[in-house]
Amino acid sequence: MAKRKRGNKTGAGDQPTKRSKSDAAPTVPKLDLAALDKSPFPEKPTTESRKREAQIYELLGSADSQERIAAADALITGLLDSEEVVLGRHLEKRLFRGLASSRNASRLGFSLVLTEILGQLFGPPKNLANSKYSGLDFDKVLGMLTENTQAGFNIPGQEERDFCFGQLFGLQCFVESRILFGDQDSTRWPAVLDMLLQLANKKVWMRSQCAWVIVESLPHMGQERAAETVKKLVDIGLGKTAEGAGIWIKAASCYPQMKLPTKPWSNPLAPKALPDLVNVLKESVKQDDGKDAPVVKGQSSWNPQLHFVWDLILAHFIEQNKPASFKLFWNAVVDDGLFSKNASEAQKFRGFMIFQKFLQGFATAKIVLAKDFFSRNLSKCLVNQAKTEDRYLHRAALKSLKTIETTVETEPTLLIPVLRELLALAYDFDHLTNTKTVEKLLQFVTPDNVKTILNMLREPVSKMTDASIVEHRRFVYTEYVLKMGMQAKLDDSNESSVLELAISELATRAYSKSDEFIPDLSDKTREIFRAKLSSAFARIAKRREEYRYLCDAVLALDPTAVQMSEEIEAERKAALKALKKLLKSAKKSGGGEADSSLGLSLLYAISILQLYDGDPDAISTLQDLKQCSEKLQEADAEASAFLVEILLSLVSRPSGLMRQVTQQVFETFTGQLSADALERLTDPLVAEENIKGQQALFDAEDEDMEDVVGSDESENDEEEDEVSEIGSDVEFVTLNGAEPMEEDDDSNDEAEDNDAEAQELADLDDALAKVLNSHRLDQDNAAESSDESDMSDSDMMALDEKLVEVFKQRAKGSSKKKEKKDAKGTVINFKHRILDFLDIYVKKEALNPLAFNLLLPLLQLIRTTQTKPLANKATEIISNFSKAFKKARSNMEESAVSIETQLGLLQQIHDEASKDAAHAFARAASAASLLVASSLYAADKESVDDVAQLYAELQAKWTKGLLPAKMQASFFFDWVNWSVSHASNAYGPV
Repeated sequence: MAKRKRGNKTGAGDQPTKRSKSDAAPTVPKLDLAALDKSPFPEKPTTESRKREAQIYELLGSADSQERIAAADALITGLLDSEEVVLGRHLEKRLFRGLASSRNASRLGFSLVLTEILGQLFGPPKNLANSKYSGLDFDKVLGMLTENTQAGFNIPGQEERDFCFGQLFGLQCFVESRILFGDQDSTRWPAVLDMLLQLANKKVWMRSQCAWVIVESLPHMGQERAAETVKKLVDIGLGKTAEGAGIWIKAASCYPQMKLPTKPWSNPLAPKALPDLVNVLKESVKQDDGKDAPVVKGQSSWNPQLHFVWDLILAHFIEQNKPASFKLFWNAVVDDGLFSKNASEAQKFRGFMIFQKFLQGFATAKIVLAKDFFSRNLSKCLVNQAKTEDRYLHRAALKSLKTIETTVETEPTLLIPVLRELLALAYDFDHLTNTKTVEKLLQFVTPDNVKTILNMLREPVSKMTDASIVEHRRFVYTEYVLKMGMQAKLDDSNESSVLELAISELATRAYSKSDEFIPDLSDKTREIFRAKLSSAFARIAKRREEYRYLCDAVLALDPTAVQMSEEIEAERKAALKALKKLLKSAKKSGGGEADSSLGLSLLYAISILQLYDGDPDAISTLQDLKQCSEKLQEADAEASAFLVEILLSLVSRPSGLMRQVTQQVFETFTGQLSADALERLTDPLVAEENIKGQQALFDAEDEDMEDVVGSDESENDEEEDEVSEIGSDVEFVTLNGAEPMEEDDDSNDEAEDNDAEAQELADLDDALAKVLNSHRLDQDNAAESSDESDMSDSDMMALDEKLVEVFKQRAKGSSKKKEKKDAKGTVINFKHRILDFLDIYVKKEALNPLAFNLLLPLLQLIRTTQTKPLANKATEIISNFSKAFKKARSNMEESAVSIETQLGLLQQIHDEASKDAAHAFARAASAASLLVASSLYAADKESVDDVAQLYAELQAKWTKGLLPAKMQASFFFDWVNWSVSHASNAYGPV
């Protein structure tokens, strides 16, 4: 049965229309709050007046504060200009009743209106209840509140809660209107107080809120009424509660001369009363917000407010500013109370919150009491809870540590005392708690306190008797010093001394002996200091303006921990002398010359450190630097080529510091590089990525090299191209949408490795079978039976020799295999470092005609390498060159390139492009070709004829199939797009 076609819901001939976003949600015109009607309300409401009331009361409960204020203004003005019956009706039927509503911000809006109206009715100067509204006396209005906020029987819990809070808000309106005290009727406050106390006794969870209203009233009631209020609290049994303690403390603060009752205590914060106060405040934790346990991992966050008594206690101790008194309170109430062994998790959680509040409060008041805050039980709990994530109070502990960081940031004077306490808890505090608290605090070190903090960090590790923790503690010390120096605010010249002192400390401990450390620093520890120093230097080397810190640290070194021969000592002195001379020259000169001098200074400094480290190549490097300096001073044409050779020798070493330093030095000399220097830079790119390539680049020699090379010539080339591991500092750059060069050789090489390993194991089995005259278990059927007999001692020795020879041959084969793999990795890593240099050069020297000489070697590398990351990186360099040239060309007045030279280069690029059919290679070749075409166009627009002819000739050969490889059509499409773009610029918009 066929489905019935559903008809259109629209009428016949109607076309359904698509609704726009504006149609889907019609905008509501914004209400003009200033236009709200403020006229008096009529005694007999009309339809229009009811609409007006509804609108105003709706706005009065709005969550928008501006709408609430505007509605309150209109309502107050209208009601106080209305008749008494109208005002009474609104008070009874609307305002007091509305306090029990939980809709949006109704209680806030209604309280705002009530507070103002009550003040106008019963307070000076107007006192309208005596003049205009005589029928609305105080008792009647208070009765309206009681009647409209009285919870009935058998109502839901939420409704009962709303009524209770409505009455509380109403009573607070009476307090805030300032009509209960002064010359007014003395019965007003007792009536309100009785209602507050009845509400507090009726619902325990309302007690703290009711008590807070009383606290707010104390400053306005006078000493006599305050004494009566406190006495009444004692009489009904609320004196020995957290609320009673808070009211007691506030009353004593407002009226120091007031005589307070002696029971339950004369002063809750007196030393004699502290034991009772501990129990009272611990008990109050169970009442806080009706909660009795902190949030556990996985639940939604919970951040309840502390009981108001803690704010009053904090204010008291800030005002008194008596450290001894505070310490006594803190240890008794917080440390031994909330953090005792028997304390519940909820009490400890509140303890962390109190710690955070008091730490921030005292910091804001500029009172330093850090030592007292980090009390014994609290500190132990803080460390234990922060240590692992599965601890119940882990998040609370982390928040406390975060509070320490933010507090020190806002009040830097706390850094030293706080840091001293954390280190006293555990010198390796960050390791113990799995946080970065100390590390983050060290970023706030300033030149004013850096020496004090450095001594504080050094003191616990300088003289140590426990040999089991010496090395670990001193390792932590190196991390602290490094973090302190690296986090210094280098943008501010006034902060430089922090970095200088950190660098000096690392360098001194790495190479100098000192009586400060007992026992003396071990070689292992000095190596750690040297590693941290290298990390610091690598950071400094990124910023040319910080080179001096490194050089000054090297000059200030006294290498007493380094043994040097007379020859090495002579080289050291000569190098230091040259370093001082270069720094002096850099200071006098400016511009590029100063940068060059600083660059050489940096190389000298690094080479001197290598000399101290015992690097065998350090002396030759220093000698080369000396020759290079002389050539540069003499403006020798070979100086730049000589410098490139030095940089290549340094960058070939597996060191992140060397990589960073050589790049920075190279950048200072890019403008001085000659064609010969660039050629020496690109020559290694064509080296084979195997042992032969390594030998050609580094003159590698070992006893088995001849055998290895001989075997390489007879082996298949695929075996030479085994997968290598590139150093961890090599960047992996992908081609933008490019396809693989041909195919990924990784899977082939891995398969070959597995096959070769399987064959080696099979050969080993055969060799062992021949020596032992045995066979594998799976060859029982094919094996010949043999007589087993005991072997003599001589036979056993002969057998041992044969077994040793078998395993020796296997080890030798494995060693050669690893050697080939390492050789390939070394060559690839070296090429990556060269590409880093070339990337820097094309970005800085995009308009330099010599830069175009790099295009052909880069294309040859892309085409010949079997390592994909190298090809990707070279492709990206060509792309960066194009972007840099386009950007620099906009500011170029005239081009310095030679038309004839560029056309010859373009022809060579076309020849190279025709040798490979890979998509990725075609894109790189096209980018290089168009870059040269752009340089020709910028130099002379007429040269486009020659460029077009070269493209046409290449396209003709491509069409006829006369090229070595089938080129990608995209190469020619790119040329057409380039032409269209330039034509559009030439003709302008149509």
